[in-house]
Amino acid sequence: MLGNYVCDNKVFHSRIKPFKNYFSYNICSVIFDLKKINKLKNLKFLSINKFNIFSINLGDYGNYDQKLYEFLIKMINKKYKKNKDYNIYLLTSPKFLGYIFNPISIYFVVYKKKIEFVIYEVRNTHGEKHMYFKKIRNNKNITHYINKKLYVSPFLKMDLKYFFKLNIHKKKIKILIDAYKNNEILKTGMFLKNYHLNDKNLLNIALKRLFYAQKIIILIHYQAIKILLKKAKFNFKKRIATNTNSFS
Repeated sequence: MLGNYVCDNKVFHSRIKPFKNYFSYNICSVIFDLKKINKLKNLKFLSINKFNIFSINLGDYGNYDQKLYEFLIKMINKKYKKNKDYNIYLLTSPKFLGYIFNPISIYFVVYKKKIEFVIYEVRNTHGEKHMYFKKIRNNKNITHYINKKLYVSPFLKMDLKYFFKLNIHKKKIKILIDAYKNNEILKTGMFLKNYHLNDKNLLNIALKRLFYAQKIIILIHYQAIKILLKKAKFNFKKRIATNTNSFS
């Protein structure tokens, strides 16, 4: 079901309440097994911890000071008392020519082909992040709620709930994330088409989604201006958050 893939990824944001605003964009994502990361060393157009057309710096993820796979296993063992030989697949957008903004990366913690945990690593433009650890009980219907813990947008209140719905298949993945409470509703989602992670497919997606990483920031600021013109309420950031984790 999960493997090493390069993904053509469509992302959408749809505000329903208290005003309407919709936009979407296309990016590139990758999925790979952290436990078998050495298999990526032979790729010409994707590098780990060094510059390339596509690159991933593992120091940007997890606890920064610890090796990523070991850190995630340590947290799972400590909080859930699980001590298994997990495979952990990371879904993230790689840097394009050294640049990217990753608002969310997702880890799938797998044992004997079953997803036992999903971890959402959420970032904001202030350089802060929060990791939501969620235990999964039903692989056929992955749906759950999580209380919002991190300030991510001046146009979203802090006291919201996230509702997640995940459909995972070999050739495609659909991830829906709704944020809501009373009169505030934001629907977001990702639709991914998966291709084998090899140099041919990496080059194809690089040409198809040229400078996608650079375009994201321009689009985000453009949409922020549109939302301000709609007289949206601006929620100021009250404090600087340290990198934190929550478990459910």
